Amino acid sequence: MFREISKIVGTFLWGFSLTLVLPLLIGVYFEFYVEPEYHPQPHSTMAFLISIGVCCLLAACFSLYGRLSTARLFRRESLAAVVLIWVLTPALAAMPFVFSGTLSNPVQAYFEATSGITTTGASLLTPKKYNAEGQEIPYERIVKLELETEYIWYGTVEPVRNDQGEIIREGIEAVSKPILFWRSFLQWLGGLGIIVLFVAILPALGVGGRLLFHSEMPGPMKEALTPRIKETAIVLWKIYVGLSLIQFALLIFTNSALPTFDAVCITLSTISTGGFTVINGSIGAYNNNATEIVVLIFMMVGSINFSLYYYSLRGKFYRFYDTELIVYIVVITLSSLFVASNLVGSIEYSTQGLEKEVYNVSDAMRIGFFQVISAQTSSGFAVANYDQWPYPLQSLMLILIYLGGMAGSTAGGMKMIRYIMLFRIAKDKIELLFRPETVRSFRIGNRTVDTGAAITVLVFFLTVIFMAVLGTFLLTLDGLDPESALTVITSTINNSGMGFREAGPTDSYAFLSEFGLMLTSLWMMMGRLEFFTVLVVLVPEFWKRD
Repeated sequence: MFREISKIVGTFLWGFSLTLVLPLLIGVYFEFYVEPEYHPQPHSTMAFLISIGVCCLLAACFSLYGRLSTARLFRRESLAAVVLIWVLTPALAAMPFVFSGTLSNPVQAYFEATSGITTTGASLLTPKKYNAEGQEIPYERIVKLELETEYIWYGTVEPVRNDQGEIIREGIEAVSKPILFWRSFLQWLGGLGIIVLFVAILPALGVGGRLLFHSEMPGPMKEALTPRIKETAIVLWKIYVGLSLIQFALLIFTNSALPTFDAVCITLSTISTGGFTVINGSIGAYNNNATEIVVLIFMMVGSINFSLYYYSLRGKFYRFYDTELIVYIVVITLSSLFVASNLVGSIEYSTQGLEKEVYNVSDAMRIGFFQVISAQTSSGFAVANYDQWPYPLQSLMLILIYLGGMAGSTAGGMKMIRYIMLFRIAKDKIELLFRPETVRSFRIGNRTVDTGAAITVLVFFLTVIFMAVLGTFLLTLDGLDPESALTVITSTINNSGMGFREAGPTDSYAFLSEFGLMLTSLWMMMGRLEFFTVLVVLVPEFWKRD
C-alpha cells in the first residue's frame, strides 16, 4: 500500500516541480530585464530555484521508495494519495514565500499557500507599521459586541522604500511580482484540481486515475464526459484554458490602462473563483466598471458545471435545461436584486476604507450584483466595504457563501445540487406522513438518485454543520469574537475568502494566531476535498491490512 502511494506522490511531485518553472522565469525577467524603477520590490528568483530543488529532492525520495510498487491503485490507496498530495502541496507551494522573505513565519506561508491552492483567497499579506523612530508597532483594534474583544497583531510585509527612506510600496504591492503571480497561479491550478491536471498530463497517473479523479472532483454526482478518465481530464482542462484566454483578452480589450501582468493574475484568480489580487483594495481599487463587469461574468462562468460547456461545444444545447443551473440562476438573481434594492440611498464605503456618497440606482445594481455573485461563487473579490452594509444584507451573503456554485465547477460552498436534493428528501418525507402507500422515484431533472446518494448528501450536510460549529467554537476559545470566528470559519470551510468584522474586505487574516492559522488551513483543505476524503484517513481501520 505505502509503496503504491509513494510512487503516485513521487510522480506528482515531479510534475509539480515543473509548475515552479514558470514563476522562476518571470522572476528572471523582472530581476535581469526590467529597470529597477519598474520593479522596486525584492526579487525572488533564487527563492523559486531553491524551491524547485527541494521539490525535486522529495520527488526523488518518494519515487525511489515506490520503484518496486505493483502499480495497482485501489480505492484506499487513492484516497490516501489524494490527502497526502493535498497536505504536501501547500507546504511545497509555501517555500517561495519563506525563501524570498515575503513571509518569514512558515505557518503563515503554509496558510497563504493553502488559501491559494484551495481557491479560498483569504490572505494575510498586511503592511508592517512603524513609528516615527523606525520601530515596528502592532495593529490594535477593538471589536465591540456585547463584550469587547481586543486584537493586537503585527503586519507581515515589509514596505518598499526609496533612497530617501520614504515608503513607495506597501502591503500586497510591496511583494515581488513573481510571488504575486505564484499566488494567483496556485489558485488557477487548484481551481479545476491539481490532481485532475496531472491525471490529464501524466500517463503514469493513468493507473487508478479514475479513483483519483473522483476523490478530488467536487459534487455528489461525478460525470465522466468521455469513456476514459484521462480524456475527460484533458477535455476539462482544455475548456478551462480556453475560458481563461477569453477572459484575459476581454480584460485587455475593455481596459487599455490595465497592466498586462494585472490582467493575467486577475484572470487566474477569477476563472478559478479564487479572489487573490495584486493590488491593495481588491478589484474595487481599479475603479473601472468594464473590468468589474468582465470579472463578474467570469466569476459566474467559473461557478457553472464545466460539463455544460463540453456539451454545448458538441451542439447539445438542451443540456443547459438543467435543474441545478435554473435554480442557481434564480437564486443568484433574486439575491442580487434584493441586495441592490436595499443599497439604494445608503452610504457607499470603498475597499480603501473611504466613505463616499450614497448609492444611486446604477451603482447599487452594479455593486450589489458583483458582491452577491462574488459571495455565492466563493470568489471573494470586493468592490465595496460590505462589512458596513445593513445586517440583513451581510446575513444573506453568509447564507450565499454556504450555498455555493454548481457541482463540477471551480466554486466552493456546499453546491446547489445538494440543496435541491435536501429539499426533495424533506418533501418526500413530509408526503409520507399522509401518503405512505405512494411509490416514489427520487429524480433530479432526468437523473435518478438512489438511496445511497441521498443518505450521503444528508451526512455531508450534517458534517458541514458540525465542522462549522466546531471550528467557530475553537476560534472563540483562541480569543476571537463570535462574529469574526463565525465568518472566518464560513469563509474557510466554503473556500470563499469573504469575511466580516476582523476578517472584512479592508482587513486580512494576519490577526489569527498560529493555532488559528493551522486550524483554518485544515478547514480549507477539508472544504476543498468535501470532508469525507480527509476524514476517512483519520479512521484507524483505514490503515489496517485486510
